[in-house]
Amino acid sequence: MDVAARFAALIETLCGAVAARGAKGAFGAANGALVVLLWSRLRRAVRRFAILVAGAPPPRRRASRPRHRAARTPAVALPRRAAWLLAPVPEASAVAGRLRDLLETPEARALIASEPRAGRLLRPLCRALGLRLPACLRLPPRSRPAVAPAKARAAAPTTATPHPAPAPRLSPRRPVRPGPLHTRAPPVPS
Repeated sequence: MDVAARFAALIETLCGAVAARGAKGAFGAANGALVVLLWSRLRRAVRRFAILVAGAPPPRRRASRPRHRAARTPAVALPRRAAWLLAPVPEASAVAGRLRDLLETPEARALIASEPRAGRLLRPLCRALGLRLPACLRLPPRSRPAVAPAKARAAAPTTATPHPAPAPRLSPRRPVRPGPLHTRAPPVPS
């Protein structure tokens, strides 16, 4: 069985489990939209993975056009924390093991090495299932910003100014308790 067929089979299993658990209310009573969103993203991942395995041409760069739409937040968003799918869908742990086995095959490693889009597709799925990213899926560490420009360093004074002595530390004081709010007794009704 090739990589795309194995991936499709394990995602099909996961989609069935998500639909069954979602119908029972595992994602909460009002989270039907979350189930639909998750199911549609998983099905889309199967289609995209099959296209990548078939040897999709690289995407064309399009000229960027300014958009004048107001930014909006999506009505429903998938959680981003690690292993979030394992609690509502316990069957996902079996799928996680099968995905880990699939990612260890030489065919999958070769695909991920040759096609960065496969990594962008698989990383969120691994995070949702609680898998540690294999070496082939890990991103290189981000570079740190450059040190201050040379002009700013040249403008700084060259003579060393002594730093003032640090202020002595005072022991923490207990807060002052407020006195009574009323100093007189309330008037007696007649």
